[in-house]
This record gives sequence, structure tokens and C-alpha cells, in this order.
Amino acid sequence: MTASTNGGKRTTIRDVAERAGVSTATVSYVLNDSGAVSTDTATRVRDCVAELGYRADGLAVAHRTGRSQTIGLAVPDLTNPFFPEFSQGVYDAASKAGFAVILVDFRGSPDDERLSLEQLTDRRPEGLIWCPVGESSTDQVVPTQLPTVVFDREIEGFDSIAADIYQGGFLQGSEVVAHGHERIGIISGPAWSETAQLRRKGVLTALGHNCEVVWEFALGYSAFIPDYVADQIRSADVTCAITANDIQAIGLLQIFRTMGRTVPDDVSVIGFDDIALARLVSPTLTTVHLPIRQLGSRAFEMLRTRIENPALPARREQLEVQMARRESLSLR
Repeated sequence: MTASTNGGKRTTIRDVAERAGVSTATVSYVLNDSGAVSTDTATRVRDCVAELGYRADGLAVAHRTGRSQTIGLAVPDLTNPFFPEFSQGVYDAASKAGFAVILVDFRGSPDDERLSLEQLTDRRPEGLIWCPVGESSTDQVVPTQLPTVVFDREIEGFDSIAADIYQGGFLQGSEVVAHGHERIGIISGPAWSETAQLRRKGVLTALGHNCEVVWEFALGYSAFIPDYVADQIRSADVTCAITANDIQAIGLLQIFRTMGRTVPDDVSVIGFDDIALARLVSPTLTTVHLPIRQLGSRAFEMLRTRIENPALPARREQLEVQMARRESLSLR
């Protein structure tokens, strides 16, 4: 008999106790690994739990213990392949630790971000992993008493985790110089983004006086490249284009294809993030590899530490990046 077939009712701890021939207290001891219970009795109870398909009532446990074993994960845009992969890293680590994850997507909107975070915190998660949608986000949209880890942003009073974005930009620029490119195009990410500006600084530092930046555009993190930008790209010849993420790079591959320019023979492209698509497009994308799933799993571990140790000072963790060399970047 399972929980779904127990006369249409949820299987209770009392049902397990009756089947095992023990008290409800003994069942509770076994389920919580507490109290003195013989090995034979514990085995019998666990067998009955499996046979009946018993699952603890999460709401009842939360009410009794004050622990929901649930965290919130708030991301800005699930259409960006980076965030599903990051979310999978969070989910895998949380699941192993016995936590459920409530996921919300802001769809790129600050208004949706505020509303979604309010709705999420109303559900009383034990903590939150928050990927802010824009620089306008402030710590006022999350209760300061809620254990929170912020991804890719430093907000005073909160733990944060990020990849080494400056180093990633520096690697992009260094790789371009090492391959002999001199006329460069840059898509640098949104102008308001501190992260984008940090990456851009790394790129320009590495390029130094070795290269001419022929064109540069500050665009959002999507494959969509506006017509006016595409027109300027077509009218100004470069040997290599550097982008702020892989989705932008994939958008550029399409534009160069429509121009009749072959990548990498006529023009090279270098991305950032190393999402799964970077290894599937043709040509495969040379890019900066971010440990995306590890960022997600580390974000959860930081959050778990914060939940268990709320008085610790705020921490910032930064993970290293490296080049993923593939087909879209060639020597000049």
C-alpha cells in the first residue's frame, strides 16, 4: 500500500506504527535517527515506511521544528542557457542535502523581480540564492534577516559568489593578442552592469596598444543583435569579435554567416561562459570557461553554512576561470 492508495488518504506515521507493531514515538525515533531503538526494530520500521510509501508532511515538520528544508532560487532569465545550468548545480547540491528548491524567474524585469521575491519570501524558505536582474536591485527587496547568497554581485551585508570576471576578460584579450589580431570588435554587455564593465576592463587591459577597437556596442545578454548594430558590424571590417557571453557570440556567428564571412578563416569570434551550446555550434566556440554548475553548488553550500551559522560575517567567494580553446578563433 502506498500513500496514494491508502483509501485515498495520506499515509501517516500512525499507519506505519500499526503496521510495524510499535509506538508512533518509536517510528519518529527511527525516522529522525534519535532515541534508543534496536537494529531489528529499526529495520522493521524502515521496511514498513517503504511498503506504505510514507513521506513526512513537510508543513507539519516545518511547523514543529521551524525548518522547512526549502530554499529559494531567484534568477533573472531562464531563456539564457547559463541560468538553467547554474540552477542545476544548485538543485543537485540541495537535493543531496535534503533540501527542496523553489525557483522563480524574473524574465528580465525589475518589477517582476520585486514581486517574485516578495511571493517567494512569503513561502518562508530557510534561505535564498539570488541572481539580481540589474544594477537597480538593492538589498531592500530581500528581508535582511533571510539568509541569502547573492550571485555575481556584491551587496553589503550578504554573502556573495562569482566567477573571476576581470580575469576572464583579461584572458579573452590575451588570447586575441596571442593569435595576432589587430582590428577588434567588442560587444561588452549592458552599460549599467558593473560585471560587464569589469569584464571590459580586463579585455582592454590585455589588448593594450596592440590592437585597434574598430567598433564596440553595449548590448544585453541575448543572441538578438539590433539591425542598426548589425549594419555597423557589416560596414566595418574586423579580424576578431569579442563578446560578453556565448549567446552574443552565437548571434554574431549568424551575422557573419549572412555577410558571407567564414568563421574563423575570415573573422574570429570569442565568447564568455562556456555554456553547453558553445560546444555544439559550428564552428565550436572558443570561449572563457566558467565553472557554471560548481558556482551553483558552491552557492548552495555557502547558503547552508549561513543558515546554520547566521552570526558569521558576510563572505565573498570567487572561482577561477580558464580558456576553452576550440574552432572559432584562428591565427592571423
